[in-house]
Amino acid sequence: MRRALALAALGLALFAPASASAFYGYGAQIVSADFGRGEQGDDATVFAAISADGRYVAIQTRARNFFADDDPDPPGEYRAGGVFRFDLATQALAKVADGDLFDEGSNAFLRRGASNPSISADGRYVAFATAEPLVAADANDHIDVYVRDMDVPIGTTGAYDLVSARDGGDVPATYGAPAVQTPGSEPGSDVSRGVAISADGRRVAFRTEAPTDLPASGSVDVPAGQVFVRDRLTDSTTLVTAKRDPGTGAMTAAPAGGALGAALSADGTTVAWTGGNAGDQSRFLGGETPDPSFPYYLWRRVADGPAAPTRRITGLADPDDPACPPGAFNNFDQISTGPCYGPLTDQEANRTSINGQLPALSADGRTVVFLTGAGPRPLASTGPGLDLYLTHMDPGLTRKEATVELTRDTVGTDAATASPLGSVAISADGRFLAVTTVRTRFVLPALQMLGEPRAVPGPRELYAVDLQARTIERVARSYDEGDIGADVLNGPTLSADGSRIAFASFAANLFFGDANATTDAFVAERTPEEPPTPPPPAPGAGLQSTVEDDHGPSIAVRVRQLADGAVQLTVSVPAAGGVRAVAKAAAGRPRRQRTLGTATARARGTARSEVKLVLRPVGRYRAELRRRGRIPGRAVVTYVASRGGRRASATRSIAFRQAPASSRRGGRR
Repeated sequence: MRRALALAALGLALFAPASASAFYGYGAQIVSADFGRGEQGDDATVFAAISADGRYVAIQTRARNFFADDDPDPPGEYRAGGVFRFDLATQALAKVADGDLFDEGSNAFLRRGASNPSISADGRYVAFATAEPLVAADANDHIDVYVRDMDVPIGTTGAYDLVSARDGGDVPATYGAPAVQTPGSEPGSDVSRGVAISADGRRVAFRTEAPTDLPASGSVDVPAGQVFVRDRLTDSTTLVTAKRDPGTGAMTAAPAGGALGAALSADGTTVAWTGGNAGDQSRFLGGETPDPSFPYYLWRRVADGPAAPTRRITGLADPDDPACPPGAFNNFDQISTGPCYGPLTDQEANRTSINGQLPALSADGRTVVFLTGAGPRPLASTGPGLDLYLTHMDPGLTRKEATVELTRDTVGTDAATASPLGSVAISADGRFLAVTTVRTRFVLPALQMLGEPRAVPGPRELYAVDLQARTIERVARSYDEGDIGADVLNGPTLSADGSRIAFASFAANLFFGDANATTDAFVAERTPEEPPTPPPPAPGAGLQSTVEDDHGPSIAVRVRQLADGAVQLTVSVPAAGGVRAVAKAAAGRPRRQRTLGTATARARGTARSEVKLVLRPVGRYRAELRRRGRIPGRAVVTYVASRGGRRASATRSIAFRQAPASSRRGGRR
């Protein structure tokens, strides 16, 4: 059954002002919705991948009410959602590919549909995996990897490009038969969510889950667990998980396998993956005992050609340290230090599994963030939960020199400090991270907490880390300024500059009017150019106070969103004087900072008092507001005292919103 949602509620973006010390406001923009029909999804949306430019979001959903009216289910069957693309600028929802297919009468599963989307920088290309044959040459029941060109209509040549194909052409991969037959969902090739496609859409990294003949074998003799990179321009398929010759140290063309998942850098040069058989692929030191089944974080710059080595990102040992003597044998305990010893006390998966984790790469692949349960060397008192580290893979850096510990859990059962991190993502510019965790307090002083933490640990929260400022803050808060009511799912993604974060959550209080009682996808937006944190206001003065000089007056400003989409400012002033508010936001063509509205008021009397100003966008920006749904910006409030001409100013985050339909109709009466 469709879950209808009032257009008035659905249209609220709810990027309201944040606290003085934080950059993210209250609520979030829902993207798992059909704004044309005024409906949320009638089933769960479990993942959202945002484009680098921040405009498009590819979502994976089971909702059945997103299909166009002229796109009915096949006779006697039904589709459980699929992959769709949401346009934040126009609020349009477009299908990428169909989801799982079921028999209408028995509900029996028939075929796996599109999942694990990854989107190019401009939103034009979406990579995903599906067992649905989307090109004529794909004649098997196995899962394959495709790229959808959103500029080409479905049903037209070029709409879909088969990625899991043999080197040198477009012949689909051939897969070995699985031990257990699962028609419509046979293992084949797959991609990792959100990190599979390059920014320009040219290259895609994928892994195999069955024996294949890739990249160009004469038979199906290449074991499962390989990572390949497909260049869609040249139709080349390159093996990434290659064996290393232990005698010469040179890379070979033999497959090593063991990969559990893979991430591709935005520039398409570098692959990072989680997997076993690390001893076959990278250099190990004397005293290490590489177990082929043990997972490691591995990294390879494939753009450097077939000789490019596979390197370990972190760990117990430091094979990148040139001071470690060749052939040396070391006792790799948890407390020794020296050239051969790595940044961690244990192997990265020794205390807690990393099978479900991937390293996250900056656009150039050089900056890597990862989660591990191992603590820093020498032995530190840490719990077994996953914590956050950053490292740089630039040539000449040892693993110790390049690695920074960013969070540390505590030993014990305190959920506020000991809960593990669930996932991590990085912006293309390498500055911002998004992490998920139940943790509410970060005891390691590497990151300063902005804003107020959740009082009592509960649902999994979404946090943003600014590596430049070394801060961390909560991203997801309810539209009514409270805590979210349910988990944020693991797997958030960021735009290139970190200004927008896409995520999925079961929380029903991220926007007013959430009515479908299931998981939805959202985008939270960072307030641009937030001013420095001002001194605290006088008692009762309001939410924010900014003093212009050491001896000047102070003002405080409270912000309220009005039902018609306008913004009301309540300004507390010390005495009689004039008050002026100017709303500025990125708008117009070309989009740049412009004045969208002004308001003035006058305070009278000799004691502290409050005046109210209402900001509305001027006429030339109202059409743009209707298109965008909301325009976030800043209000600069200036006070000039009647006596002496003393001045003070304050800046607050605001957002103009498109008025609900009912309000607009009421205004015309």
